[in-house]
Amino acid sequence: MTIMSRHRDIEIMRLVGAKNSYIRGPFFFEGAWVGLLGAIVPSIIIYFAYKAVYASVNPQFEVQGLTLYPADSFVPMLIGGMFCVGIIIGSVGSVISMRRYLKI
Repeated sequence: MTIMSRHRDIEIMRLVGAKNSYIRGPFFFEGAWVGLLGAIVPSIIIYFAYKAVYASVNPQFEVQGLTLYPADSFVPMLIGGMFCVGIIIGSVGSVISMRRYLKI
């Protein structure tokens, strides 16, 4: 949507002689930013949901001699992975939309 709404600005940049990478750059970083922001909410939900499940289920497992991993041991890596995947998906989505709508 951003590409379509800024179509006039893109045309002006083309007339002035801007390189394709100069035109694509802001959209690429905007897609990465949106992907990062989109990963924040699920990361928070997963963190607190796992802590709640850990607190309620782990005592029952300990009776049987089993334990769950504590949230602090792997959830930060999971959240980091979600941030990376969000950035990649946002960037790839912006690249696809740029190819489709800008035809640069």
